[in-house]
Amino acid sequence: SRQAASFQPQQCNANANTNTNINKVDITRRGWMESIAANTALVATTAVVTTASNAAMAFDGSGSSAYAGKSPASKLELRKSYQQRIAADVSDFNKLGAAIAAGETDGKDWVNFFIQYQRREPDAIGRSYAALADLRGTPTPDPKVFEGGCGLLLATSFTKAGKPPDNTPAVKSFNKMYRSFDAIQAAGKKGDAAKAKAEYEKVKPLLSQYLTDVELPGDLSDPLYQ
Repeated sequence: SRQAASFQPQQCNANANTNTNINKVDITRRGWMESIAANTALVATTAVVTTASNAAMAFDGSGSSAYAGKSPASKLELRKSYQQRIAADVSDFNKLGAAIAAGETDGKDWVNFFIQYQRREPDAIGRSYAALADLRGTPTPDPKVFEGGCGLLLATSFTKAGKPPDNTPAVKSFNKMYRSFDAIQAAGKKGDAAKAKAEYEKVKPLLSQYLTDVELPGDLSDPLYQ
């Protein structure tokens, strides 16, 4: 099953706004030129909104559509920001693992990884949500679909222009990984520490492969994740 990360911004009513501007056209040459410029800008803005409406979006509002028209340097900066957030998510995953190894099935490390509620303000890395929600997004009515998250956005940033993202190794590894965390949480809710530990160990190689594919250290013990 494919993971879908989507955000639907409100679309403006282009026809109503355009007609209003046209009705107010000044008959002078200057007014005529200003009217053309205003309506051209409106159409351009509408095109951007419409194009972005089906794009994958991260919780901070910057999504894959942000790559369009960007220079290679700015694309790399956007990718770097996603990598920093993923590194923080992995750090929280490691803390969860330490709690599980200690026999815990609840507590702050569980909350910091699994809670779905939005924070009052972003943390130092820019995450508005806890680690798992930041990584894969929040649930939707469709159990196979998650909304938002930067894990898929980072993965798709490695897709070559004109190529389908599903064939990108990072996207493939993300799709194998993103639902695997649920079994850990289910075991925690049952208070089954042994089961939680077993499921945690199953996730580690999947997460490691994803990290390698998005050009981050695949070793979860790397100092970057401490």
